[in-house]
Amino acid sequence: MESNTYRSFTSFQGIEPPEVHSQESDVSQDAASAEPPPADWTVYSPNVTRGRLLGAEDPEDARSHLGWREDATRALAAEKKSFLTPSSQQPDPSGDVMLDEAVTPRASDGLSSATALPHPTLSLPAPGLTLDFRMSVTLNPRVSLGSVPFGHRNWISFTGGSWSGSWGSGIVMPGGQDSQIIIPDGSAYLDTNYLLQTHDDPPAHIVIKTHGWRTGPPDVLAQLADPKLADSVDPKAYKFRIFISMETGDERYKDRLNCGMWVGSGMRKGAEVIYDAYRVS
Repeated sequence: MESNTYRSFTSFQGIEPPEVHSQESDVSQDAASAEPPPADWTVYSPNVTRGRLLGAEDPEDARSHLGWREDATRALAAEKKSFLTPSSQQPDPSGDVMLDEAVTPRASDGLSSATALPHPTLSLPAPGLTLDFRMSVTLNPRVSLGSVPFGHRNWISFTGGSWSGSWGSGIVMPGGQDSQIIIPDGSAYLDTNYLLQTHDDPPAHIVIKTHGWRTGPPDVLAQLADPKLADSVDPKAYKFRIFISMETGDERYKDRLNCGMWVGSGMRKGAEVIYDAYRVS
């Protein structure tokens, strides 16, 4: 969650949030330099749970806490009881936090924030993330369709690719496509459909669909649009985040995939897109 969105939400609850640093932490040197996995690669092991790739949780690993720093998390825990107190009685956890009162007004002193929070005493299970597979898709040159009502439409077909993970491995069948919309600031809304084939005998076929956003500074996004320059762009200089769903009628995979949910973090590498998919539990 972006810090501005978090501040708006907590202000709606009648509290002022602690200062949260949204800068993504560096991934460890070993993980950053690791080569892509071979076809028989699997992600499940005693050291891989809830998205951690290297065993013990690294407090600076953005994959573990989605960019939140532990000091902010501890501050939030200390202020948990403030959800049930009037705003006039709530301490200011950080003098540096500035809120836009016109957009996100605080609850009045006479109104408990518990009134605005549905079922404030109810505790819901939190979702978890587990690294489940890695995907590589190779691309044809994009075809520009020009300006359409919601932006600039590009059509990109897929020539193939490969994938491997905890539940199997295989190839990307040629013929998939990404129908993307580029908005004025250069951000791209991605909407893909393609077909996977497993290495089984006989193989299974799986439909995979993704949608999400590639965002970042305009100059960085312009480099990504050029396959000759895309390799030189640091993946941490922009955000490539997608939602993933899959479906199949194959008895070997349908119970595992058809009702699953995944989120992905990816990068553009020349005429190739690579992403890691995390299963939402």
